[in-house]
Amino acid sequence: MKKILILSTFSILLLASSCTMRNKTIAGAQIEARVNFQSSDLDYVGEVAGTATQYYFLGIPYGGRRNHTASTGGLLGGVNFDRAYNNALYDALNQKPDADFVLPISSESTTNQAFLGRKVTLKVRAKAFKIKTK
Repeated sequence: MKKILILSTFSILLLASSCTMRNKTIAGAQIEARVNFQSSDLDYVGEVAGTATQYYFLGIPYGGRRNHTASTGGLLGGVNFDRAYNNALYDALNQKPDADFVLPISSESTTNQAFLGRKVTLKVRAKAFKIKTK
């Protein structure tokens, strides 16, 4: 009986301490690069729109898609958008596969407030551009 108790306690501790963690890292040093584009260096691909829905509980986002970010071509100076805005821009950029980046024009959000959380539906319009290759 004592062996079963020790074995079951050990098994429970082993299962409780087991987990899988994944971590993505990037270099800590910033690399600064500046490319000056003129309008003659860009091809206008078209206007695009993207929609995303994000849920928040006590201000913390949950659910939805993570780690989707669209390239804004550095035009916005490294602005860090929230998850809903990133997902909407990502969807907009994917509408034109040959586009290199998008320039956001406008956004429209609808917020449904609940007791301890909220649901935000975001629609983003943007212009898509491609860099000309010589």
